[in-house]
Amino acid sequence: MFLFLIVLLALHATAQENNAAYSMQKRAEQRAIKRFTLKEWMENKDRRALMDLWLSINSPSPYEFALSGSYIQYTLDSGTLKTAKKSMDGSFDAYATLIGITGQYQNNIEESFNDVTGMLNVRIFGNSLQGTHLTLHYGLRTRTDSNGAYRLNQNFPAVTLQLYMTKYFGVQGHYRIYMPVSETFYGDTKGDELNAGVFIDFGPVRIFGDWYEERQSSELNGVNSSLKRTGTKGGLKIFF
Repeated sequence: MFLFLIVLLALHATAQENNAAYSMQKRAEQRAIKRFTLKEWMENKDRRALMDLWLSINSPSPYEFALSGSYIQYTLDSGTLKTAKKSMDGSFDAYATLIGITGQYQNNIEESFNDVTGMLNVRIFGNSLQGTHLTLHYGLRTRTDSNGAYRLNQNFPAVTLQLYMTKYFGVQGHYRIYMPVSETFYGDTKGDELNAGVFIDFGPVRIFGDWYEERQSSELNGVNSSLKRTGTKGGLKIFF
C-alpha cells in the first residue's frame, strides 16, 4: 500500500512537471508569434511594395481629360429681325477626382465676336466625366467684338446634368446665368444660356447633338434691347 502511494505521488509530480513544461512552451510559442524580426519586416515591406504596385497598375487614374468641338447653326433674333447664322466652338476639360477646370473658345465670324470662357468645376454626384454625374460650375466668359466695339466680362454660375439611359446612350443638359455687367456699347447687360441634348458613346469617342438658346438683355440710356440665339449644336468629344 505504501509503495502504491509513492507511485501515485510520483505520477502526480511528473504530470505537474509536464503541465508546467507545456505551459511554458505555449507561452514561448505565443511570444515567438508576436516577436518582431528584421526578416519578417523585410518580407512584409516587399509584400506591401508589390501590393502598392498592383494597385497603381489596376486602379483607375484620378485624372480625366476631354476635348470637344462642335458646329453651331442658329437663328439670331434681335426683336425686329431674324437672321440665320453659324459658328464653331471647342472646349477642353481636365479633372483630378471631383475637381476640374474647363476652357472654351468660340470664334463667331458671322457676328464678328469671339468668346473665351474659363470654369472651375465641382462634381457633387458621379465619379467620371464619361458617366452619370451632376456638376456645379463657376466661371467667366469674355466676349470681345472683333472690331473692338465692346468687351463683355460676365461671371456666371452654372450646373450640368449628364444621365446615361443605357450603357452607351444618354442625355445631357447645361444651364448658366450671366451676371449683370455695365459696358459702354450695350449698357447694363445680363443673360442666360441653356443647352440640352443627347449623345452616344463609341468607346472614348462621343457623338452629340444639342438644342441651345442664349438670351441677352441690355439697357442703355433708358432704351431696352434684347438678343436671342436659338439653334442646334452637333459635334464630337474625345475622353482620355
